[in-house]
Amino acid sequence: MAKVTRVELTSINTPRHNSITCGHILVQLHTDDDSLVGVGEMSDLQHLPRFHFDVPELEATLGEILVGLDALQLTEVERRLEANFPQAGYIYDKSRAIKCGVDIAFWDLAAKQLGVRVCDLLGGAVRDSVPIAYPIFRQQHEEDVERNLAMVERRLTEGFEFFRVYVGRRPDLDERFLRTARERFGDRITIKSLDFSNLLDAKAACNFAERVADVGFDLVEAPAPNHDVRGLVYARNRLPVPISEHVYGFRWALDLVAADAVDVFNVSVIAIGGITPARRIFAIAEAAGKSCLVGTTQELSVGTAAAAHVAMAMAPVTVPSDPVGPLLYTRDVVAEPVRYTGGRLHVPSGPGLGMRFDPELVKASAGPLTWAATSAAAVVDRQEVTR
Repeated sequence: MAKVTRVELTSINTPRHNSITCGHILVQLHTDDDSLVGVGEMSDLQHLPRFHFDVPELEATLGEILVGLDALQLTEVERRLEANFPQAGYIYDKSRAIKCGVDIAFWDLAAKQLGVRVCDLLGGAVRDSVPIAYPIFRQQHEEDVERNLAMVERRLTEGFEFFRVYVGRRPDLDERFLRTARERFGDRITIKSLDFSNLLDAKAACNFAERVADVGFDLVEAPAPNHDVRGLVYARNRLPVPISEHVYGFRWALDLVAADAVDVFNVSVIAIGGITPARRIFAIAEAAGKSCLVGTTQELSVGTAAAAHVAMAMAPVTVPSDPVGPLLYTRDVVAEPVRYTGGRLHVPSGPGLGMRFDPELVKASAGPLTWAATSAAAVVDRQEVTR
């Protein structure tokens, strides 16, 4: 049985097309078998508030915690990670990113040792691909409307039909985009969701959703402030479409079920801290009769591959999902990126995640984590704000 001998972390920065530059940390678990290395990713750290890790210190700490563990000791890995980086009950908790990168790498390592895909280790694929909803970021300036409409047209030609529209910063421009998109593209597009990202109170979110209801959308996501269960219940009772919310902790999942506050769990591997804790959220959802979608923080190909394996193996994933990060960045760090065809994400072939870092691509992106190429508003809205 291969044992971990060293944890290696590499910080990288990858620009998005016409947008911000995002920091990530690549994880490699080296073992006493030179042919076995587990790979993981702490993704899109610009999604956090303005703090970054001390990468050398974190690498040393993870080495102390993990060196000597067997590749298949996934339960012990989770126990140690949770003991040292506990869930904070906060969607932007940096402990989740740390745990996610390590947990993914252990699943990759374990599956490689057994010669199977991660989705097989999770119980086997129940589907061969998942439909993806392409993100349309918030309208913040007049010119954003036409720019986003052009993006819809481009992605339609590539086979995408589902779109997730971020709203709530400039409702006037959001409404203009939605109405123009429906007029221009008709039933060629399906608006999977209006994603309020907890920016508005429940009444304001519902008011907007009702005002644009004739445009047509499948669900409403995060239509209340963070952790506002009563607001979610209000929105679910008032709106005729399903309500979705991000699930970033075990307690939060149970609170949502107890209040019957949502119809759909948005389960992101990074938001919950890895594949291992994500399985528990899917189990809670299935027991409660809730549908699920696989969420994203816009990962590179390693993180997206982890999301793909989870999406293939979890039965409650019945709603078009969100991982589309590799299409947003100008470069990746793997030899063969994840594959999208006809607007669907496919699971990479194994073993493990089916991903291999390309040393030259990693070198091209390597560098200290920095906030120099982003802004406070971009942390929330995921695109640069220009004046």
